[in-house]
Amino acid sequence: MDPQGNPPFQPQCERQEEEDDSIWEKIESARHQLTRSLNPAKLTPYLRQCRVIDEQDEEEVLNSCRFPCKSNQTGYLMDILRRRGKRGYEAFLESLEFYYPEHYTRLTGREPAQRCSMILGRGRCFVPLSAAARVGRARNLCINLCIKPWFTPPVCEEP
Repeated sequence: MDPQGNPPFQPQCERQEEEDDSIWEKIESARHQLTRSLNPAKLTPYLRQCRVIDEQDEEEVLNSCRFPCKSNQTGYLMDILRRRGKRGYEAFLESLEFYYPEHYTRLTGREPAQRCSMILGRGRCFVPLSAAARVGRARNLCINLCIKPWFTPPVCEEP
């Protein structure tokens, strides 16, 4: 604190780093459990759709000989997402909300909401059939979209 009682000046980039670190603390505290129970092949299509990882990241996570088992792959995927900052954190939580609701609830203390992400689109959201087919398990909204092509997707909620 300075003589007037104000906190010391912190450059914007330092504050952002501290904020990014704090949002990942909860995930890191559950890292062992998450790496043992998550299947990265289930999460990567959604994370690519959200554009927080690219094709090269997905290929490295799923097919690199450096990561022979799923727990290593999941740990590496979590490391990549952490480097993406707040956007990586949000996309990771959304993927958990969609595919692993029990982990989402454990990390956030909230029940998964049946809502669409603004990351997925502008104004309207959708989960393409190809992503749902690759993942293999779709929740209620995706099932409606994939089975009922005449279904009009709801307007996305603002976070």
